[in-house]
Amino acid sequence: MTTTVQLDASNRIVLPLELRRAAGVPRGQRLKASATPGRIVLEVESAARGTLVKRGKLKLWTGAVPSTGLAEAVEAARHYNR
Repeated sequence: MTTTVQLDASNRIVLPLELRRAAGVPRGQRLKASATPGRIVLEVESAARGTLVKRGKLKLWTGAVPSTGLAEAVEAARHYNR
């Protein structure tokens, strides 16, 4: 689904209900925004809560399994800082 939205007087964007339903975004969901020249991308923020814990040479996730891809999760674990 594609739609056009307009900034209001306070420079806010309101996503129409039809667009949120088509994307499966529930009310109050947090979104992660990223920007490149000429483009703004909104992604649903993961609701997984937990931490990475180092056990010997391994790094373990203590929370629920996040819905990120395997390659992205491995890359995040490689660059983990306390």
